[in-house]
Amino acid sequence: MSETSRGAAGPPPGGQGGPWSRGRVGIGPIGWVNDDIRGWGPGYTAARVMSEMSELGYAASEMSYVYPQEPAALRAALAEHGLVLAGAYRWTNFAHAEFLEDELAAARAHVDFCRAAGAGFANLAEGGGSLHWDRRGQLGAVEPLSDAQWDRVCSALNEVGAYAREHGVALCVHPHGGTAIEKPAEIERLFASTDTALVGYCLDTGHIAYGGGDPGATARRFAARVGYVHLKDVRADVLERVKREGLSFVEAVKANVFCTPGAGALAFDPVIGALEGAGYAGWYIVEAEQDPAAHDPYAVSGAARAFLRERYGL
Repeated sequence: MSETSRGAAGPPPGGQGGPWSRGRVGIGPIGWVNDDIRGWGPGYTAARVMSEMSELGYAASEMSYVYPQEPAALRAALAEHGLVLAGAYRWTNFAHAEFLEDELAAARAHVDFCRAAGAGFANLAEGGGSLHWDRRGQLGAVEPLSDAQWDRVCSALNEVGAYAREHGVALCVHPHGGTAIEKPAEIERLFASTDTALVGYCLDTGHIAYGGGDPGATARRFAARVGYVHLKDVRADVLERVKREGLSFVEAVKANVFCTPGAGALAFDPVIGALEGAGYAGWYIVEAEQDPAAHDPYAVSGAARAFLRERYGL
């Protein structure tokens, strides 16, 4: 996939007609059930989550631990609700040489899963040096990647990206809060050091802001590289508290730093304008990892769907 065509390749596998014709907006189950905070949303079944997504007018879902884990069963369950799998997410630890071969095999298996489940996109985030997702154990502070680790991570991403392209899947990398690749300079280095044709950008507006960046400026800078988009908003007062008190990423999530688009402080006009202006034609995935007991998923997800439809025609 060339730089000019990334993000403009049309419907992903499994999305021809049907749900894709309903629009380009999907939603992550993370507002109902959170993979990282398993105590949230205990009463939500896969069927209920999918049903509510469909009722609210979403065309696609991402993956969840409460969903069927076998690709054919997952496709069937989503299809019952008029949905497809837009993409699925996985942590990697490419930075550590001792885990590299295992991590490469797991990443290729993730690509295989996405393809079999009908998703056109496989999303990865690097956990080496992160607060919560480093295979060596939880860290007290984010550890910056060394030059050798940067080389290892970027080489591995290129390798997995080539495998994904050979199998009809687009690989996108998600710079993530609480990791060694979250700040503007780190995002810049990541995409300067990986192959444009093999490694796309899963742009997450909330995580950009969390890492001290400007979502609109980032969207303009990398519009041609964006293959997949997470739209989430940020509560400015909570983010200020997170920085002031030095809260970890998970602590910030538990404090409900994130919310659905249109409910927080972020300006989405520059983001959508930059992407649409550059010809982006891929998925917009609503996300908000917030406590469903405090923020009713059906209500906030419905408001987000209305916001995107009414303001941007999505």
